[in-house]
Amino acid sequence: MARSSCPLANRRVVVGYTQEGLAEALGVDRTTIGRWERGEQQPQPWQRPDLALKLGVTLEELDGLLRHPGPELPVGPGAVGLGS
Repeated sequence: MARSSCPLANRRVVVGYTQEGLAEALGVDRTTIGRWERGEQQPQPWQRPDLALKLGVTLEELDGLLRHPGPELPVGPGAVGLGS
């Protein structure tokens, strides 16, 4: 299976969950897991301890998994900047 660029998705796969399986274990919708993995939303503070437990990580490690890189910005000649 190809690895994702998302550490949260990678960890989910390593521990054997599908998005649907993890969602069911946490009592959330599968689309919620996808939004967390894409960095569109973050788990609520009260969801984090159970999520960490299911993924077999500490809360501090979970914080690291949730740091999702933003979209890459264009650089170099021709790139449109904020001041353009």
